[in-house]
Amino acid sequence: MRKKQLCATFMAAVMTAGLLTGCGGSGGQTADKEQQNAQEQADVPQDAGNAETEAVSADQGGGNSSAREAEAFGYQLNLDPSNTLNGQYEGQTLTVFCCTGEFSEPLQESIDLFQKLSGAAVNLYIYSFDELNSKISLALAGDEEMDVTCFVSAYMDTFNSVGQLADLTELSGQYGAADYDWNGFSNALIGRTSDESGVFAVPYQVCEMMGFYRKDLLEDPDIQAAYKEKTGKDLTVPATTEELEQIAQFFTKSENPDSPTTYGYLTQGITNASMWSWMSRLGSFGGSMFHDGWEVAFNSQAGVDAMNYNKKLMSYSPANWNEYGFDEVNALMASGEAFFCETWSSAYPSINSGEMAGKIGCCVTPGNSPVISGWSLGINSLSEKQELAWKFIEFCTSKDGEMTRVDNGVAPARDENIKRLVDAGEDAGYYTAITDSFACEKNCWGDICLPYLGSQGSSIVDTYTQAMYKGSISAEEALENMETEIKEALKSVGIGN
Repeated sequence: MRKKQLCATFMAAVMTAGLLTGCGGSGGQTADKEQQNAQEQADVPQDAGNAETEAVSADQGGGNSSAREAEAFGYQLNLDPSNTLNGQYEGQTLTVFCCTGEFSEPLQESIDLFQKLSGAAVNLYIYSFDELNSKISLALAGDEEMDVTCFVSAYMDTFNSVGQLADLTELSGQYGAADYDWNGFSNALIGRTSDESGVFAVPYQVCEMMGFYRKDLLEDPDIQAAYKEKTGKDLTVPATTEELEQIAQFFTKSENPDSPTTYGYLTQGITNASMWSWMSRLGSFGGSMFHDGWEVAFNSQAGVDAMNYNKKLMSYSPANWNEYGFDEVNALMASGEAFFCETWSSAYPSINSGEMAGKIGCCVTPGNSPVISGWSLGINSLSEKQELAWKFIEFCTSKDGEMTRVDNGVAPARDENIKRLVDAGEDAGYYTAITDSFACEKNCWGDICLPYLGSQGSSIVDTYTQAMYKGSISAEEALENMETEIKEALKSVGIGN
């Protein structure tokens, strides 16, 4: 009975708060665009009601051995080195849930290859950012069919708190290939999807808030001289909060009429996205979001300093900063009007394009306490196809399997594969910034997914962030309100006093 009550609580939280949309997603206007696109492309199954989905199946190959061999970035790949996929799953169908765009397209490529080797059919259901988490929750409660899902890694705590994800350490031991390597993943990611009892999701894709800057302007001798004359300092890639503020001011035309750009700083400000700006400063001011057991740590002087600092940075942004989501930030940065922006790493292909191609540099967010996130693949504990589901995840996330779906802007979850990309001559600046971000001691997860409550924590934090940035309340009041409401939410599911 307790489990059913908690499942219902989680579903209510999901319906109220919606899906936290890190890694290229955003709330408000951008999410609406994603949902509209998903609806326009969707094929709605008969048993799916009014759900906005896209089901995709490729031809089955019945164990096509030639599909084991592939090439990517100059590497010869073996996608089934233990020769465990020989068409033996013919007649079985696997149902997979995923998000639109950058997440689903690479996964479909893996699905096409897996079907040829395994003989199984794989139906990929694609949902908008807003709908995905609701659909996952229904499936994990037994109200919808789903075997495997791609989800925001931080939701592992929420899903696993009511035993909804299968223990993958058990499944890999029972069905796994001998050569599957658990050790190649980013420590931050694999740590987020496991606990003392096992691993409940395998990292699929990394992403983090990254700094992007106008490399062409940074390296311009005339601009370097002007900056030196005005500030007394050399113009370099900002590494500290002080350096970022000074550079943002110099490159803002309202502050410096000679600036070659209109805005010195840019980040997402719409609903469910504005909180990441000050969260990425918290560590640099000596703070953190939570202690063990979800005890609030952010309501501190470090939290006050981080919020006030980023509110000041907003003065170097467009006046309507709160209307800027992921797409809007990308577009303005790609137009050349801004010198520096902080947004999800998956934005790089959009920003480093057109007239800005080759002119964009990448760095860890100044202060070295970046917001990080990621997506993982997990198995519904209610699935009757545990073996096939594990073989699918094993195939998609193997060292060579991951390389088949890597593209610029879609970073691998394995550190060793990032190294392979750099060694192959891929954009070293971009991939180095990713590895450096995840290696930072003070990084924090941007997805505040409370046990049993989904993204309710994120909604609380962002609501008061918006109010503080708009001047309705002080940083102290904002942080106090966040702590009070998070404590009340956790108390409602039996956590804390």
